[in-house]
Amino acid sequence: MTSEGKNSVDSNEGLVVPGHTVRFSEAVYTDDDSSPPPTRLDGDGDITSSVKNQSNQRMRTRRQSGILKRRVNTITTADAPPIILSDEGLKAGRVSPFLNFPLFLTMTIRSIGIVFGDIGTSPLYVVKTIFDDAPTEKEVIGAISLIVWSLIVVVSLKYAIFILMADNRGEGGPFALCSLLTGPISNLRYRTKQFVSVISIIAACLLIGDGALTPAVSILSAFEGLVVAKPSLAPWTVRISVIIIIILFLFQRWGSSRLGIFFGPIMILWFILLATIGIWRITYKPSILRAFNPWEALHYLIREDKTGFYQIGSIFLSVTGLEAMYADLGHFGRWPVRFSWFAVVFPAVLLNYLGQGAVIILNPAFIDNPFYHAVPHWALWPVLVFSVIAATIASQAIITGSFSLVSQAIAIGFCVPFPVIHTSRSIISHIYVPAINYFLLALTLAVTIGFQTSDNITDAYGVTVCSVMVLTTILYMMVMRYTWLKPIWLVVLFGIFLIIDLYTFAAICTTKIPSGGWVAIIIACGIFIVSFSWYYGNIRLQYYLSQHCKTNLIENLPARFGLQDSYHAANNIDNETEFNESPDDDDDDDDEEDQRKSKRLNDDSKKISVSTIENQSSVVSIENVEENRLIEPDVTITPGVGCFLTTSKKYTPYVFENFLCRMHAHQEILVFLKLDCARMPSVDDDQRLIIRAYGKNIYHISAIFGYTETNINLFNILHLARQYYDVPISANESSMTFFLPDETIHVNTHGWKTWLRRWPLYAYSILKTLYPGMPLNFKAMPQNTIKVGTLADL
Repeated sequence: MTSEGKNSVDSNEGLVVPGHTVRFSEAVYTDDDSSPPPTRLDGDGDITSSVKNQSNQRMRTRRQSGILKRRVNTITTADAPPIILSDEGLKAGRVSPFLNFPLFLTMTIRSIGIVFGDIGTSPLYVVKTIFDDAPTEKEVIGAISLIVWSLIVVVSLKYAIFILMADNRGEGGPFALCSLLTGPISNLRYRTKQFVSVISIIAACLLIGDGALTPAVSILSAFEGLVVAKPSLAPWTVRISVIIIIILFLFQRWGSSRLGIFFGPIMILWFILLATIGIWRITYKPSILRAFNPWEALHYLIREDKTGFYQIGSIFLSVTGLEAMYADLGHFGRWPVRFSWFAVVFPAVLLNYLGQGAVIILNPAFIDNPFYHAVPHWALWPVLVFSVIAATIASQAIITGSFSLVSQAIAIGFCVPFPVIHTSRSIISHIYVPAINYFLLALTLAVTIGFQTSDNITDAYGVTVCSVMVLTTILYMMVMRYTWLKPIWLVVLFGIFLIIDLYTFAAICTTKIPSGGWVAIIIACGIFIVSFSWYYGNIRLQYYLSQHCKTNLIENLPARFGLQDSYHAANNIDNETEFNESPDDDDDDDDEEDQRKSKRLNDDSKKISVSTIENQSSVVSIENVEENRLIEPDVTITPGVGCFLTTSKKYTPYVFENFLCRMHAHQEILVFLKLDCARMPSVDDDQRLIIRAYGKNIYHISAIFGYTETNINLFNILHLARQYYDVPISANESSMTFFLPDETIHVNTHGWKTWLRRWPLYAYSILKTLYPGMPLNFKAMPQNTIKVGTLADL
């Protein structure tokens, strides 16, 4: 029963001496053990491990070792069987050609089809928007040189090499930088972290707002090639574009993994086509290669003065899509994205821009549409069809990037908890958000119908992306200094990119905002209002709950109910696997809120009466425990099982405390249920639960689900606890009652609050009614559910 006399167990109560842990029917590990349990999942927190044929392997090993059932209430010192792992669920952010080349190659092909469509189709419309009149040879070489060096400095050097290094568990985008800056390893103050959070919300909203413009400008510019081939088709351009846009967004439900396999080979052929056209046209005018000289770009800006400054906005369109590249990092990983850019995309678009410059030098009248004029006449229709397909695919980058941003925002509480669907069992970051998909569809259709032509959209296009570039550069510099602790001179050196961004931003704001850029800003502002209201309202609600809805340690419940007279330590009745939980798991055990809670808790061994619970109408001091015990009635025990959903491993939920304070009663068996998400596709039933027993008939259950397990049945969780661990729960579901929170927001219009502070709370109240914040995918019968209301006066 004991190992070297360390573990002493009461046979009647099953209590363990504090400081020791007992696993029923599993190996016994103590706090003195120097080595972790042998069944811990190998790998760091950034790797998603999937389990393959685990149940059969474990059962075979258990038969050999004599451990047949986990529900046998005995203690054994036999080692638990190891977990059989596979690399099926390897995190995309860790894909490397040195670790798994076949997976790296597959992800590279997919990334070409998803990530680089926007940059890959920019040759369709960029060059024709630079000049209003027929340019001279020097002007063409100068403008093309600006494009070439923008691709080299901004995309290749800044983003592909530096920015992609800043990932959070493989994810990219503004919220990844925010997580790095607001995490425990950051040296920023609390107020600064709040400022960083707001900046990241602004950047994400701007990028999502750009998602409404990218599909419209890409698809319209492709179909406008029909006018070059057949002018009579001009009236049909918008109608056909609308149909293609609808089809594109409807296909999103299939997921980026399947779309990437389909789109990847098509985009590879497209980039081969771009490079071929460019090389062919360069041979007609090799002098265009002078564009590789950076002096040509600088001299062009100096010589053209204001004209060159204004043309920066059009030249910037050649790098749009780079923020989507960073946001899509979690879908494919750093190495596949980098390799795709340097080996395929960058050479192809570079050669094509040079080829278009050669065409314009030979015939300046071709400035109206140099891309299609660079194509030989016999290949015009095939290239036109190919460009339409490529332009449709190009919209995919910003769409999937928007899905990733929203998913990250939901995980850290910056966004309304929209349903998120995982479309892949192998890569956790392949997701689909229906609400965002249809929202972007509506905006894209409105932009397409409203602007009619790609030239009109390009006036608005680029404002949001350039704004995001500036904010991303600032956040990245803060990460370098306060998270990675880089020397200040290195941060200042990286600030050169910030100067370039600010110059570009000034040029774009001067030229594009008055002529249509305000549309993108209005879209981004609308998204920001929703996101910021949810973020600010959540902060105020959590603060209110921490002040008015007291909680207590679960391990103190036996003492509070008079079940024992001494401080109680919990039994651990958990399975042998330690899962790598996903970042959207909101456990408050280690945060600042728990630290504030712990100061209010009674840590001695005295019995704590229910009168210590503070509610809206009765506030009782925790210091007068003996006096309070005399004035409060006893707690009534009713038959059945009471299950309270919680987000903590140690504290009672405020729903339980409110119910206990009002009713002075509780069920015979108390279960505090915590729903966790593991970073693997699915979890076997015999590994799903981690149970802690606190005295008699008080249990904390952590139920672990894979990210593809969308239908959670609360009854099944309790049945599993009875089946595998002999938790005394009746098989009769009518004896089970589930208690859920029902929070009502009331905005206080009196006092010091100004209207500027109240309007986010009004919006939050509406959003909270539509999306209460509870998991939408768990199942509990209405007749077995009780909602405990809380009126939060914010």
